[in-house]
Amino acid sequence: MIIFDIGVLMATTGIWKITTRLDHVINYVTNIDKTINANSYKELHNMKEYEKLDCNTEELCYVSSINCSTHNAYKDMMFTKEQYNKKDKILGYHAFQSFKEGEISADKAHLIGLKLAEEMWGDRFEVIVTTHVNTNHIHNHFVINSVSFKDGKKYHDSHESYSIMRNISDSLCEEYGLSVVQKESSLKSKVNYDNYYKGYVSRDNYHTLTKADIDRAIGMAYSYNDFENIMLKMGYEINIRYGKISIRKEPYKKNIRIERAFGSDYTIEAIEKRIENTLLPRVPFLEELNSNNKQKVKFKKKSNTNKNMSKLFNYYCYLLKVYPQKNPRKFLSKELQKEVKEMDKISEQTKLLLNNKIKTYEQLLLYKENLDTDIKELSSKREYLWKKYNKTKGEDTRISIKEEINTISKTINLKKKELKLCNGIESRSNVIEKNIEEIENTTDREKDMLK
Repeated sequence: MIIFDIGVLMATTGIWKITTRLDHVINYVTNIDKTINANSYKELHNMKEYEKLDCNTEELCYVSSINCSTHNAYKDMMFTKEQYNKKDKILGYHAFQSFKEGEISADKAHLIGLKLAEEMWGDRFEVIVTTHVNTNHIHNHFVINSVSFKDGKKYHDSHESYSIMRNISDSLCEEYGLSVVQKESSLKSKVNYDNYYKGYVSRDNYHTLTKADIDRAIGMAYSYNDFENIMLKMGYEINIRYGKISIRKEPYKKNIRIERAFGSDYTIEAIEKRIENTLLPRVPFLEELNSNNKQKVKFKKKSNTNKNMSKLFNYYCYLLKVYPQKNPRKFLSKELQKEVKEMDKISEQTKLLLNNKIKTYEQLLLYKENLDTDIKELSSKREYLWKKYNKTKGEDTRISIKEEINTISKTINLKKKELKLCNGIESRSNVIEKNIEEIENTTDREKDMLK
Protein backbone atom coordinates (compact mmCIF):
# COMPACT_ATOMS: atom_id res chain seq x y z
CA MET A 1 0.00 0.00 0.00
CA ILE A 2 1.37 3.40 -1.02
CA ILE A 3 0.11 6.45 0.85
CA PHE A 4 0.92 10.11 0.26
CA ASP A 5 -0.33 13.23 1.95
CA ILE A 6 -1.71 16.05 -0.15
CA GLY A 7 0.06 19.41 -0.08
CA VAL A 8 3.37 20.53 -1.58
CA LEU A 9 3.72 23.68 0.54
CA MET A 10 3.79 21.96 3.92
CA ALA A 11 5.15 18.91 5.75
CA THR A 12 4.05 15.73 3.98
CA THR A 13 4.48 11.99 4.60
CA GLY A 14 4.21 8.72 2.71
CA ILE A 15 5.01 5.01 3.05
CA TRP A 16 5.25 2.00 0.75
CA LYS A 17 6.35 -1.61 1.02
CA ILE A 18 9.67 -3.09 -0.18
CA THR A 19 9.36 -6.55 -1.76
CA THR A 20 12.73 -6.80 -3.58
CA ARG A 21 16.33 -5.76 -2.86
CA LEU A 22 16.13 -4.20 0.58
CA ASP A 23 19.85 -3.46 0.30
CA HIS A 24 19.28 -1.26 -2.78
CA VAL A 25 16.79 0.92 -0.91
CA ILE A 26 19.15 1.27 2.06
CA ASN A 27 22.01 2.20 -0.27
CA TYR A 28 19.81 4.82 -1.95
CA VAL A 29 18.63 6.56 1.23
CA THR A 30 22.14 6.53 2.80
CA ASN A 31 23.88 7.86 -0.32
CA ILE A 32 26.62 10.20 0.96
CA ASP A 33 26.05 12.67 -1.90
CA LYS A 34 22.50 13.18 -0.66
CA THR A 35 23.12 13.18 3.10
CA ILE A 36 26.45 14.93 3.71
CA ASN A 37 26.52 18.44 5.13
CA ALA A 38 29.71 18.78 7.17
CA ASN A 39 29.25 22.47 7.99
CA SER A 40 25.84 22.03 9.58
CA TYR A 41 26.09 18.50 10.96
CA LYS A 42 28.08 19.45 14.08
CA GLU A 43 25.20 21.57 15.37
CA LEU A 44 23.03 18.45 15.61
CA HIS A 45 25.18 17.05 18.41
CA ASN A 46 24.87 20.28 20.38
CA MET A 47 21.11 19.86 20.66
CA LYS A 48 20.09 18.58 24.09
CA GLU A 49 17.10 16.79 22.57
CA TYR A 50 19.41 14.79 20.29
CA GLU A 51 21.43 13.55 23.26
CA LYS A 52 18.29 12.03 24.80
CA LEU A 53 17.50 9.96 21.70
CA ASP A 54 18.46 6.31 21.60
CA CYS A 55 20.24 6.31 18.24
CA ASN A 56 23.57 6.16 16.42
CA THR A 57 24.57 8.76 13.82
CA GLU A 58 27.23 8.43 11.15
CA GLU A 59 29.98 11.03 11.24
CA LEU A 60 29.51 14.07 8.96
CA CYS A 61 26.34 12.59 7.41
CA TYR A 62 22.66 12.77 8.29
CA VAL A 63 22.45 8.99 8.53
CA SER A 64 21.22 7.57 11.84
CA SER A 65 20.01 4.20 13.02
CA ILE A 66 17.66 2.98 15.72
CA ASN A 67 18.13 -0.57 17.09
CA CYS A 68 20.77 -1.37 14.46
CA SER A 69 24.15 -0.19 13.16
CA THR A 70 24.45 2.64 10.62
CA HIS A 71 27.22 0.81 8.74
CA ASN A 72 25.69 -2.68 8.84
CA ALA A 73 21.97 -1.91 8.83
CA TYR A 74 21.20 -4.37 6.02
CA LYS A 75 23.10 -7.21 7.73
CA ASP A 76 21.41 -6.46 11.07
CA MET A 77 17.97 -6.50 9.47
CA MET A 78 18.66 -9.74 7.58
CA PHE A 79 20.02 -11.30 10.76
CA THR A 80 16.71 -10.53 12.49
CA LYS A 81 14.80 -12.09 9.58
CA GLU A 82 16.96 -15.23 9.75
CA GLN A 83 16.43 -15.50 13.51
CA TYR A 84 12.67 -15.75 12.97
CA ASN A 85 12.83 -17.43 9.53
CA LYS A 86 10.94 -14.61 7.81
CA LYS A 87 12.98 -13.63 4.75
CA ASP A 88 10.28 -13.62 2.08
CA LYS A 89 7.34 -11.50 0.90
CA ILE A 90 7.52 -7.95 2.32
CA LEU A 91 11.15 -7.23 3.28
CA GLY A 92 10.65 -3.79 4.72
CA TYR A 93 8.99 -0.41 4.35
CA HIS A 94 10.25 2.84 2.87
CA ALA A 95 8.71 6.01 4.30
CA PHE A 96 9.42 9.69 3.78
CA GLN A 97 8.75 13.02 5.47
CA SER A 98 9.15 16.20 3.42
CA PHE A 99 9.14 19.81 4.62
CA LYS A 100 8.19 23.16 3.13
CA GLU A 101 11.01 24.72 1.12
CA GLY A 102 13.19 27.09 3.14
CA GLU A 103 11.30 26.48 6.38
CA ILE A 104 13.69 24.14 8.20
CA SER A 105 17.39 23.44 8.68
CA ALA A 106 18.93 20.04 8.02
CA ASP A 107 19.74 19.62 11.73
CA LYS A 108 16.18 20.21 12.84
CA ALA A 109 14.77 18.06 10.03
CA HIS A 110 16.98 15.15 11.06
CA LEU A 111 16.10 15.60 14.74
CA ILE A 112 12.37 15.56 13.91
CA GLY A 113 12.88 12.49 11.71
CA LEU A 114 14.62 10.66 14.56
CA LYS A 115 11.84 11.55 16.98
CA LEU A 116 9.22 10.33 14.52
CA ALA A 117 11.07 7.04 13.97
CA GLU A 118 11.66 6.44 17.67
CA GLU A 119 8.02 7.06 18.59
CA MET A 120 6.58 5.16 15.61
CA TRP A 121 8.85 2.11 15.37
CA GLY A 122 11.62 2.41 18.00
CA ASP A 123 10.19 -0.05 20.53
CA ARG A 124 10.11 -3.06 18.15
CA PHE A 125 11.81 -2.45 14.79
CA GLU A 126 15.19 -1.63 13.28
CA VAL A 127 15.11 1.67 11.41
CA ILE A 128 17.46 3.73 9.26
CA VAL A 129 16.76 7.49 9.28
CA THR A 130 18.41 9.75 6.69
CA THR A 131 17.99 13.39 5.71
CA HIS A 132 18.53 14.34 2.06
CA VAL A 133 19.90 17.85 1.69
CA ASN A 134 20.75 17.79 -2.02
CA THR A 135 17.45 19.36 -3.18
CA ASN A 136 15.53 22.56 -2.40
CA HIS A 137 13.08 20.55 -0.31
CA ILE A 138 14.84 19.00 2.69
CA HIS A 139 13.24 15.62 3.38
CA ASN A 140 13.71 12.53 5.54
CA HIS A 141 13.77 8.89 4.46
CA PHE A 142 13.04 5.91 6.70
CA VAL A 143 13.76 2.24 6.01
CA ILE A 144 11.98 -0.03 8.46
CA ASN A 145 12.65 -3.76 8.81
CA SER A 146 9.42 -5.67 8.29
CA VAL A 147 10.30 -8.12 11.11
CA SER A 148 10.44 -7.03 14.75
CA PHE A 149 13.70 -7.77 16.58
CA LYS A 150 11.70 -7.98 19.79
CA ASP A 151 9.11 -10.65 19.02
CA GLY A 152 9.56 -11.67 15.36
CA LYS A 153 6.16 -10.33 14.35
CA LYS A 154 5.82 -8.47 11.06
CA TYR A 155 4.94 -4.81 10.79
CA HIS A 156 1.34 -4.37 9.67
CA ASP A 157 0.93 -1.37 7.38
CA SER A 158 -2.67 -0.16 7.37
CA HIS A 159 -4.78 2.98 7.26
CA GLU A 160 -4.64 3.07 11.06
CA SER A 161 -0.84 2.72 11.29
CA TYR A 162 -0.43 5.42 8.68
CA SER A 163 -2.83 7.70 10.54
CA ILE A 164 -0.62 7.30 13.63
CA MET A 165 2.53 8.09 11.62
CA ARG A 166 0.96 11.15 10.05
CA ASN A 167 -0.34 12.37 13.40
CA ILE A 168 3.08 12.04 15.05
CA SER A 169 4.67 13.89 12.11
CA ASP A 170 2.12 16.71 12.21
CA SER A 171 2.43 16.99 15.99
CA LEU A 172 6.22 17.24 15.83
CA CYS A 173 5.99 19.88 13.09
CA GLU A 174 3.54 21.89 15.20
CA GLU A 175 5.86 21.63 18.20
CA TYR A 176 8.69 23.12 16.12
CA GLY A 177 6.50 25.80 14.51
CA LEU A 178 6.43 24.21 11.04
CA SER A 179 3.65 23.93 8.46
CA VAL A 180 1.44 20.82 8.37
CA VAL A 181 -1.21 19.48 6.01
CA GLN A 182 -4.43 21.35 6.71
CA LYS A 183 -7.65 19.43 7.37
CA GLU A 184 -9.29 21.01 4.33
CA SER A 185 -6.61 19.45 2.10
CA SER A 186 -6.58 16.08 3.83
CA LEU A 187 -10.38 15.77 3.56
CA LYS A 188 -9.99 15.59 -0.24
CA SER A 189 -8.59 12.10 0.28
CA LYS A 190 -11.03 9.20 0.00
CA VAL A 191 -9.78 7.92 3.37
CA ASN A 192 -10.57 9.86 6.56
CA TYR A 193 -7.39 9.27 8.55
CA ASP A 194 -8.65 11.42 11.44
CA ASN A 195 -11.34 8.83 12.14
CA TYR A 196 -8.76 6.01 12.06
CA TYR A 197 -6.61 7.92 14.54
CA LYS A 198 -9.56 8.61 16.86
CA GLY A 199 -10.44 4.93 16.81
CA TYR A 200 -6.87 3.99 17.70
CA VAL A 201 -6.77 6.48 20.61
CA SER A 202 -10.07 5.20 22.03
CA ARG A 203 -8.80 1.57 22.06
CA ASP A 204 -5.13 1.97 22.96
CA ASN A 205 -4.43 1.16 26.62
CA TYR A 206 -1.60 3.71 26.93
CA HIS A 207 -3.84 6.53 25.69
CA THR A 208 -6.87 5.62 27.82
CA LEU A 209 -4.82 5.34 31.04
CA THR A 210 -3.02 8.60 30.28
CA LYS A 211 -6.28 10.45 29.67
CA ALA A 212 -7.63 9.16 33.00
CA ASP A 213 -4.46 10.32 34.79
CA ILE A 214 -4.68 13.78 33.19
CA ASP A 215 -8.32 14.16 34.23
CA ARG A 216 -7.45 13.08 37.78
CA ALA A 217 -4.53 15.54 37.94
CA ILE A 218 -6.74 18.40 36.69
CA GLY A 219 -9.27 17.61 39.41
CA MET A 220 -6.66 17.54 42.17
CA ALA A 221 -4.64 20.59 41.08
CA TYR A 222 -5.13 24.10 42.46
CA SER A 223 -3.10 25.75 39.67
CA TYR A 224 -1.66 24.84 36.28
CA ASN A 225 1.84 24.55 37.78
CA ASP A 226 0.44 22.20 40.40
CA PHE A 227 -1.13 20.14 37.58
CA GLU A 228 2.32 19.72 36.00
CA ASN A 229 3.81 18.80 39.37
CA ILE A 230 1.14 16.13 39.91
CA MET A 231 1.76 14.64 36.45
CA LEU A 232 5.51 14.52 37.14
CA LYS A 233 4.94 12.72 40.44
CA MET A 234 2.71 10.24 38.61
CA GLY A 235 5.71 9.34 36.41
CA TYR A 236 5.07 11.43 33.28
CA GLU A 237 7.57 13.52 31.35
CA ILE A 238 6.13 16.85 30.17
CA ASN A 239 7.30 18.89 27.20
CA ILE A 240 5.77 22.19 26.04
CA ARG A 241 6.77 23.82 22.78
CA TYR A 242 4.85 26.51 20.86
CA GLY A 243 2.06 26.19 23.42
CA LYS A 244 1.52 22.46 22.72
CA ILE A 245 1.76 19.89 25.52
CA SER A 246 3.20 16.43 24.93
CA ILE A 247 3.68 13.84 27.67
CA ARG A 248 5.26 10.40 27.93
CA LYS A 249 5.52 7.69 30.54
CA GLU A 250 8.00 4.83 30.73
CA PRO A 251 8.24 2.23 29.26
CA TYR A 252 6.41 3.72 26.25
CA LYS A 253 8.32 5.38 23.42
CA LYS A 254 5.44 7.48 22.13
CA ASN A 255 4.86 11.06 23.23
CA ILE A 256 1.16 11.81 23.47
CA ARG A 257 0.21 15.27 22.20
CA ILE A 258 -2.79 15.59 24.43
CA GLU A 259 -4.63 18.27 22.46
CA ARG A 260 -4.42 16.24 19.24
CA ALA A 261 -5.21 12.96 20.96
CA PHE A 262 -8.00 14.05 23.32
CA GLY A 263 -9.42 17.27 21.88
CA SER A 264 -9.74 20.97 22.67
CA ASP A 265 -10.44 20.34 26.38
CA TYR A 266 -6.73 19.57 26.79
CA THR A 267 -5.09 22.83 25.68
CA ILE A 268 -3.21 24.77 28.35
CA GLU A 269 -6.00 27.38 28.48
CA ALA A 270 -8.71 24.72 28.75
CA ILE A 271 -6.83 22.88 31.51
CA GLU A 272 -6.52 26.12 33.51
CA LYS A 273 -10.27 26.72 33.25
CA ARG A 274 -11.04 23.10 34.18
CA ILE A 275 -8.83 23.39 37.26
CA GLU A 276 -10.91 26.35 38.39
CA ASN A 277 -14.16 24.40 38.02
CA THR A 278 -13.20 20.85 39.03
CA LEU A 279 -12.71 19.46 42.51
CA LEU A 280 -11.36 16.02 43.46
CA PRO A 281 -9.77 14.81 46.71
CA ARG A 282 -6.02 15.40 46.78
CA VAL A 283 -4.23 12.05 46.91
CA PRO A 284 -1.09 11.94 49.11
CA PHE A 285 2.02 10.19 47.73
CA LEU A 286 1.07 10.78 44.09
CA GLU A 287 4.05 8.80 42.80
CA GLU A 288 2.41 5.67 44.25
CA LEU A 289 -0.92 6.41 42.56
CA ASN A 290 -2.38 3.54 40.59
CA SER A 291 -4.69 4.71 37.83
CA ASN A 292 -6.78 1.55 38.10
CA ASN A 293 -7.64 2.05 41.77
CA LYS A 294 -9.81 4.92 42.92
CA GLN A 295 -8.52 6.55 46.05
CA LYS A 296 -11.04 6.97 48.88
CA VAL A 297 -10.63 9.89 51.26
CA LYS A 298 -12.51 10.14 54.54
CA PHE A 299 -13.31 13.60 55.84
CA LYS A 300 -13.36 14.49 59.50
CA LYS A 301 -16.35 16.26 60.93
CA LYS A 302 -15.90 19.72 62.34
CA SER A 303 -15.30 19.78 66.04
CA ASN A 304 -17.68 22.00 67.95
CA THR A 305 -15.48 21.85 71.03
CA ASN A 306 -12.40 23.44 69.54
CA LYS A 307 -12.94 26.18 66.96
CA ASN A 308 -9.23 26.88 66.54
CA MET A 309 -8.46 23.25 65.74
CA SER A 310 -11.37 23.19 63.31
CA LYS A 311 -10.03 26.23 61.49
CA LEU A 312 -6.57 24.71 61.31
CA PHE A 313 -8.02 21.47 59.91
CA ASN A 314 -9.96 23.41 57.24
CA TYR A 315 -6.84 25.34 56.31
CA TYR A 316 -4.89 22.14 55.69
CA CYS A 317 -7.82 20.69 53.75
CA TYR A 318 -7.64 23.80 51.58
CA LEU A 319 -3.89 23.42 50.98
CA LEU A 320 -4.18 19.70 50.24
CA LYS A 321 -7.40 20.14 48.26
CA VAL A 322 -9.41 17.53 50.12
CA TYR A 323 -12.62 19.51 50.65
CA PRO A 324 -15.92 17.60 50.46
CA GLN A 325 -17.95 18.27 47.30
CA LYS A 326 -20.58 20.26 49.26
CA ASN A 327 -18.06 22.88 50.42
CA PRO A 328 -17.53 26.00 48.28
CA ARG A 329 -14.37 26.08 46.16
CA LYS A 330 -11.52 28.29 47.37
CA PHE A 331 -8.53 29.44 45.35
CA LEU A 332 -4.91 30.17 46.10
CA SER A 333 -3.59 33.59 45.19
CA LYS A 334 -0.73 33.83 42.71
CA GLU A 335 1.60 34.81 45.53
CA LEU A 336 0.62 31.76 47.59
CA GLN A 337 0.93 29.48 44.52
CA LYS A 338 4.48 30.75 44.08
CA GLU A 339 5.25 30.09 47.74
CA VAL A 340 3.86 26.53 47.52
CA LYS A 341 6.03 25.83 44.48
CA GLU A 342 9.06 27.17 46.32
CA MET A 343 8.22 24.96 49.31
CA ASP A 344 8.16 21.90 47.07
CA LYS A 345 11.62 22.79 45.78
CA ILE A 346 12.98 23.30 49.28
CA SER A 347 11.45 19.98 50.34
CA GLU A 348 13.31 18.12 47.56
CA GLN A 349 16.57 19.85 48.46
CA THR A 350 16.11 19.04 52.15
CA LYS A 351 15.54 15.36 51.39
CA LEU A 352 18.77 15.27 49.40
CA LEU A 353 20.75 16.82 52.28
CA LEU A 354 19.25 14.47 54.87
CA ASN A 355 19.55 11.29 52.78
CA ASN A 356 23.22 11.97 52.03
CA LYS A 357 24.08 13.44 55.47
CA ILE A 358 25.38 16.70 54.00
CA LYS A 359 25.93 19.18 56.84
CA THR A 360 28.58 21.60 55.56
CA TYR A 361 29.22 23.66 52.45
CA GLU A 362 32.40 21.67 51.78
CA GLN A 363 30.45 18.39 51.90
CA LEU A 364 27.98 19.81 49.39
CA LEU A 365 30.76 20.78 46.96
CA LEU A 366 32.34 17.33 47.34
CA TYR A 367 28.99 15.64 46.67
CA LYS A 368 28.53 17.80 43.55
CA GLU A 369 32.01 16.88 42.33
CA ASN A 370 31.29 13.17 42.86
CA LEU A 371 28.01 13.48 40.95
CA ASP A 372 29.74 15.17 38.04
CA THR A 373 32.42 12.44 37.97
CA ASP A 374 29.79 9.69 38.11
CA ILE A 375 27.84 11.23 35.22
CA LYS A 376 30.97 11.44 33.04
CA GLU A 377 31.99 7.84 33.85
CA LEU A 378 28.49 6.48 33.21
CA SER A 379 28.24 8.41 29.93
CA SER A 380 31.57 6.94 28.84
CA LYS A 381 30.44 3.44 29.79
CA ARG A 382 27.17 3.91 27.88
CA GLU A 383 29.08 5.01 24.78
CA TYR A 384 31.28 1.90 25.03
CA LEU A 385 28.21 -0.34 25.37
CA TRP A 386 26.65 1.20 22.27
CA LYS A 387 29.76 0.34 20.26
CA LYS A 388 29.69 -3.18 21.69
CA TYR A 389 25.98 -3.45 20.88
CA ASN A 390 26.56 -2.50 17.23
CA LYS A 391 29.29 -5.14 16.85
CA THR A 392 27.39 -7.95 18.58
CA LYS A 393 25.37 -10.42 16.48
CA GLY A 394 23.73 -12.67 19.09
CA GLU A 395 20.18 -11.48 19.82
CA ASP A 396 20.24 -12.48 23.51
CA THR A 397 23.49 -10.62 24.05
CA ARG A 398 22.14 -7.53 22.23
CA ILE A 399 19.04 -7.52 24.43
CA SER A 400 21.19 -7.83 27.56
CA ILE A 401 23.43 -4.95 26.46
CA LYS A 402 20.40 -2.80 25.61
CA GLU A 403 18.91 -3.38 29.07
CA GLU A 404 22.22 -2.35 30.67
CA ILE A 405 22.27 0.81 28.52
CA ASN A 406 18.72 1.69 29.60
CA THR A 407 19.63 1.18 33.27
CA ILE A 408 22.67 3.46 32.92
CA SER A 409 20.56 6.13 31.18
CA LYS A 410 18.05 6.15 34.04
CA THR A 411 20.89 6.46 36.58
CA ILE A 412 22.41 9.37 34.65
CA ASN A 413 19.05 11.18 34.62
CA LEU A 414 18.66 10.74 38.38
CA LYS A 415 22.16 12.03 39.05
CA LYS A 416 21.56 15.04 36.78
CA LYS A 417 18.43 15.81 38.78
CA GLU A 418 20.43 15.63 42.03
CA LEU A 419 23.09 17.90 40.52
CA LYS A 420 20.39 20.47 39.73
CA LEU A 421 19.15 20.29 43.33
CA CYS A 422 22.71 20.77 44.59
CA ASN A 423 23.08 23.91 42.46
CA GLY A 424 19.85 25.23 43.96
CA ILE A 425 21.09 24.52 47.49
CA GLU A 426 24.40 26.24 46.78
CA SER A 427 22.64 29.29 45.39
CA ARG A 428 20.20 29.39 48.30
CA SER A 429 22.99 28.95 50.90
CA ASN A 430 24.75 32.09 49.68
CA VAL A 431 21.57 34.12 50.16
CA ILE A 432 20.98 32.64 53.63
CA GLU A 433 24.57 33.39 54.63
CA LYS A 434 24.13 37.05 53.64
CA ASN A 435 20.86 37.28 55.57
CA ILE A 436 22.46 35.79 58.70
CA GLU A 437 25.38 38.20 58.38
CA GLU A 438 22.97 41.17 58.16
CA ILE A 439 21.04 39.93 61.23
CA GLU A 440 24.28 39.52 63.21
CA ASN A 441 25.45 43.03 62.23
CA THR A 442 22.07 44.49 63.25
CA THR A 443 22.23 42.66 66.61
CA ASP A 444 25.76 43.94 67.25
CA ARG A 445 24.64 47.52 66.52
CA GLU A 446 21.70 47.19 68.89
CA LYS A 447 24.01 45.86 71.65
CA ASP A 448 26.36 48.79 71.16
CA MET A 449 23.45 51.23 71.47
CA LEU A 450 22.37 49.62 74.79
CA LYS A 451 25.82 49.97 76.35
